[in-house]
Amino acid sequence: MNTSTYSGIYGKRITPLAKQLALISLFAALPPSVARAASATANFNVTATVATSCAVTATEMAFGTYDGGSATDATTTSTINVNCSLLTPYTISLNNGSFAAGSTRRMGNGTSRLTYEIYRDPAMTGIFGTVAATLGVSGVGTGVAIPNIIYGKIPKNQNVAPGSYLDQITVTVDY
Repeated sequence: MNTSTYSGIYGKRITPLAKQLALISLFAALPPSVARAASATANFNVTATVATSCAVTATEMAFGTYDGGSATDATTTSTINVNCSLLTPYTISLNNGSFAAGSTRRMGNGTSRLTYEIYRDPAMTGIFGTVAATLGVSGVGTGVAIPNIIYGKIPKNQNVAPGSYLDQITVTVDY
């Protein structure tokens, strides 16, 4: 066994065992990154799924007062707002309403009916139909509401009973 001693900086005698213990305590006091000689690593994935979604709102299509004897059609507009998630393709279609006769849209007041139509374009040449793929309006979502103006027309010279006429249209957004 080695029993030699060393003289420290203050002139005190230090045994080999005391020196070894001092070095161990010095390394134990160092930060973990300094005291360790090796390390291990691992990777993990971070995931999320963004849902495809669409929401739709529509404003009322109000024609105001209709004069059945007028020589001109009554016209107005409405807006369908579609808000779909970014890059989501969608198509808007409308049903024929509550009082339709086949594909002819009509408003009702009791047993009286007032014929009207809804169009996709301001020239009122493209009827906004019930088959989304052929008679609807298509778009691609941007993540914010996209307004789609629709155009309504009551044809002139309809001889109907006075009163308030109403119909309800259902908007469908396929995406």
